[in-house]
Amino acid sequence: MKLFTILFALGLAASIASVTLAADAGVSQGSIMIQKYTTTPVDLHIPTVGAEVERVTLDNGLVLFLYEDHRIPMLNAQALIRCGSIYDPEEKNGLSGLTGTVMRSGGTKNISADSLNNLLEFIGGSIEVGIGVESGTATLSVLSKDTDLGIRLLADVLRNPAFPQDKLDLAKTEIKNGIRRRNDNLGMVGGRSFRSVIYGSHPYGRVLEWSTVKGITVQDLADCHSRFFAPNNIMIAVSGDFAKEDLLARVKQYFGDWAKSEIQFPPAPLVARKFNPGVFQVHKETNQTNVNIGLLGVKEDNPDKPAIDVMNYILGGGAFASRLTSRVRSDEGLSYSVRSAFDTGSKDYGTFSAGCQTKSITTYKAVGIMMDEIAKMEKSGASDQEVTDARDALVNRFAFNFDSAAKIVRSLMSLEYDGFPSDYYSRYLEALRKVSPADVKTVAQKYLKTKDMSIVVVGNPKAFEKPLTQFGKITDIELTAPDLK
Repeated sequence: MKLFTILFALGLAASIASVTLAADAGVSQGSIMIQKYTTTPVDLHIPTVGAEVERVTLDNGLVLFLYEDHRIPMLNAQALIRCGSIYDPEEKNGLSGLTGTVMRSGGTKNISADSLNNLLEFIGGSIEVGIGVESGTATLSVLSKDTDLGIRLLADVLRNPAFPQDKLDLAKTEIKNGIRRRNDNLGMVGGRSFRSVIYGSHPYGRVLEWSTVKGITVQDLADCHSRFFAPNNIMIAVSGDFAKEDLLARVKQYFGDWAKSEIQFPPAPLVARKFNPGVFQVHKETNQTNVNIGLLGVKEDNPDKPAIDVMNYILGGGAFASRLTSRVRSDEGLSYSVRSAFDTGSKDYGTFSAGCQTKSITTYKAVGIMMDEIAKMEKSGASDQEVTDARDALVNRFAFNFDSAAKIVRSLMSLEYDGFPSDYYSRYLEALRKVSPADVKTVAQKYLKTKDMSIVVVGNPKAFEKPLTQFGKITDIELTAPDLK
């Protein structure tokens, strides 16, 4: 036992000495171990339509993207439908969302909602439907042995929704309850208020109100469905364990006799390219403040996107690698989470936004530091090392867009849906690898216009350590209770 104790002590002393020497050299023991490992570069191969993924168009215009993957006995499908709340009449805002909800919750003309739910639960499958701002989606996931049943059910949900009154009433009640609680969450109030300040009356900035929802009828849902749901307005990405010819036969069996239709898209309002600078204070009695700083950003097809992505990663999109997190969280301890983003998920202008949540007493300081970091980026850009690190991180992160068969085929389908060329991802990646510090500085000066920023804070201005007048003209906004009559 004594010998063991002596040997253990000698080993521990040697370990401590090794760590001490490493620390004295400015290198951790963990870093020394990692440096001994050898790695090979990851060869990121981006699949393409016509090679790994096959595109097929049925006679009625339904477009299929097919990617066979036999490693797991599953079949996944996602349908994209060109529709969305962007087309909702202002007096019936919420119509598209309700249509998508009740399409799924209400069952079909051939199978009741309860029977559909029980059947899917029995086979361990799922079907979900939803309609957002500029697109609708329907997803299917089943074991490959249930492919025929899954395709049949998906077709039935898309083609023959029942829209029962009780399910519409239930969905409207859920919306009403959501509206009732919408002022409870500081972050939700902040996001809603920021979009309203940036977009005004445009549908991107609309606030859902009970007055536009309560009058929506079953007939409204049926009309919305018949207007947009036609095979020539739908794409379906299918991936998993299937044989092409067998799958096509099943799709033709359940979708093939669906007649194409002439889709009359209402004109979508355009976003006015203008800014709304100043400080907008949304009054809420709380000891926290939600902060959103930003302005209109860029469209999704902006050719500067690779450089913008690198710049934003350095500013606030790179989590702990970003300047905003380093200053606001790590150095000053003002917020647990701080971020920035260029939103390009819509057809029209998205936003640039930087945000955090902080204590009331540190609101002025947090806003000041965030504006300071944005201004530094706008004026001076980024260093060579920052750009190199951001490029490498974004290239490595890009691989996760293609780490499953379902992601691959959905990503390629989305390119066609959004009107991008089939080699967009390869070209984007090539451009990303070439982004230089000069490019970052150029886009920072082009798109980060601090003089045009809207600063939207939700909190109690009386508790701020200083008024926010230094940052622009203050507009006070009262947070009113929603009208639920």
